[in-house]
Amino acid sequence: MPKYWTRFSVLVAAVAAACLSTLALADPLPAMQADASALRAMAATWPQLQSAAQSYGQLAPYAEVTWAGPGPVVTNPMGFREQCHNTHWDQVTQYLVTGALNIAGDGEAEAYAIQTVATDFPEQLSGYLLQLVQSGNSQEEALANQLVARKGPLLASVNELTALLNTTSTQLGNAIGPNTRLQPLPIPHWEAGIGDAPNLSDVRYVVGPNDGAPIGWFGNISPDLGFARLVDICPTGSGILPGIPLKAQVMQEVQQAVIDEPDLAQVVQPLENGSTWTAPNLYGQGFERYANIIHPVREQLISALASDETGIAGYMAPITAPLEQYDQKVQQIMQLIQANG
Repeated sequence: MPKYWTRFSVLVAAVAAACLSTLALADPLPAMQADASALRAMAATWPQLQSAAQSYGQLAPYAEVTWAGPGPVVTNPMGFREQCHNTHWDQVTQYLVTGALNIAGDGEAEAYAIQTVATDFPEQLSGYLLQLVQSGNSQEEALANQLVARKGPLLASVNELTALLNTTSTQLGNAIGPNTRLQPLPIPHWEAGIGDAPNLSDVRYVVGPNDGAPIGWFGNISPDLGFARLVDICPTGSGILPGIPLKAQVMQEVQQAVIDEPDLAQVVQPLENGSTWTAPNLYGQGFERYANIIHPVREQLISALASDETGIAGYMAPITAPLEQYDQKVQQIMQLIQANG
């Protein structure tokens, strides 16, 4: 599944190097404030994404026939069998696929953004310290001394975070190799992108009346009798899959990262297009074939998502605490600057 992480493993080191080579801005304080705000948001968003990925371990029921199968077969008043839509799939289950890809795209975008903004903040701090020292103001020089004392632990923290992000990218890059623990998705085309995550704990499905239109006759041969006709007697229903609103937040964090490192724009641009995927096109091949192929494909797809997203959550887990610790150090520095402003 994690082909979307290959860009991370290839480009994250280059992005980090570019950030570290960036010269301090003439007025670094506004940039520090923007970085600090973005890091505060990232420290909240990353564990939400990790939790959303972990929640996909609960997908086992959705891989069963009721939720992912080809739909029920009903017998009309004339004794002929009709193939129905699976309204559970139509209304809920297929959106679990998009939701999983959204989590993946959000995670990739967040990793880029964290790497970029976290390494930009110390660079901006260096420029700010230089301003304070050159000011000739004793109060500002005293503030510089306090900030210098905090810069060492800050650098140690960002180095730890960067090393973990690099390790995570390597793990996810290796996950697509021959020894991967993750399952490939049984669909021909898909792409992860930034989007809201699904709230699996709040899925709802309400059964409706049996008045839905059938897909067609069940089986490869339709009745030849003139009086045979399709009848709208298929089960209906409606479902909702509420989202966790993360898209806008992730996009905002990415935008800050692009401000810090403009070259990142071309890396994240594909993610901004949103998640897409294409299921096998089996219509017109006979409903026996449809039922025999699309049914297991859907089950395999949902099962793979349950397994893979759980694995990805495990890869994300080591980042959560160091990111929070680094954010705390950044916020403390900004509070110190504000108190002495």
